[in-house]
Amino acid sequence: MLVLAGITWKEGLRRRLILAGLLLSLGFVLLYGLGVYYAFRETSGMGPFRALAVYQLLSFGIFICSFLGTMLVVFSAAGMVNGEAESGLLQPVAARPVRRGQIVAGRYLGYGSLFVAYLVVLTGSVLVLTAVFADYSAPNPVGALVYLMLQGLILLSLVSLLSTVLAPVPTGIVVFMMYGLSFIGGVVRQIGLLLDNTTAETVGVAMTYIMPTDSFFRMALSGLAPRGTDRLIESFGPFGIATPPEVWPVVYGVLYLAVCVTLAMHIFSRKDL
Repeated sequence: MLVLAGITWKEGLRRRLILAGLLLSLGFVLLYGLGVYYAFRETSGMGPFRALAVYQLLSFGIFICSFLGTMLVVFSAAGMVNGEAESGLLQPVAARPVRRGQIVAGRYLGYGSLFVAYLVVLTGSVLVLTAVFADYSAPNPVGALVYLMLQGLILLSLVSLLSTVLAPVPTGIVVFMMYGLSFIGGVVRQIGLLLDNTTAETVGVAMTYIMPTDSFFRMALSGLAPRGTDRLIESFGPFGIATPPEVWPVVYGVLYLAVCVTLAMHIFSRKDL
């Protein structure tokens, strides 16, 4: 599996799509750094509102990191099974004395490690720029980064499952729509919480159960929000109130990931190449 993961790294780095994504990410980091520098270089007299303002900009920057990481996962790995099988790349690998399930697991580890490395560099750059230019250190940056990693790995597990039954383009479209559905579910839930609307909150929770990625994004925001501020004040940000870390959403997300990867391994083991 580790050999397959290494091969996935080599293939991924050769693709122009990933190189283009890295260049765009570099442009985003430069623009974010300039924005933070000019926005907060002369705001020392704002008191606690300065920390809240920095948090709002930081939360938006972290959303962009999450979104770019999602695009990397969806569009680089959408053909990890069916796409490579149709192009003939998997036949030589499958002919070797290796189980079909190990091929899927190796591909998942390869794309997953590539995503984690990308996310660490990109998110770390945003956090460092915020600390240097805005003098704001997130209370729990490591926890926030872990939740963002889990968000992307859950998406990758769904990609691995769908890529065993769909072509690369439909796989990418479906996963991206599921990601958007989860985000909309989180927004609906936020509206329900703010307006004390139980129906809207229930609908939002149901949508996040279908695709739990938004829960991890909002738990990541909780590690970035300033401590000791009113939750209503924090809710005026672009993504609403950050969700405190909870055990059940994490457990459900890990189970979701495990089930998707297991099903992908099972389906591919019975698939004719």
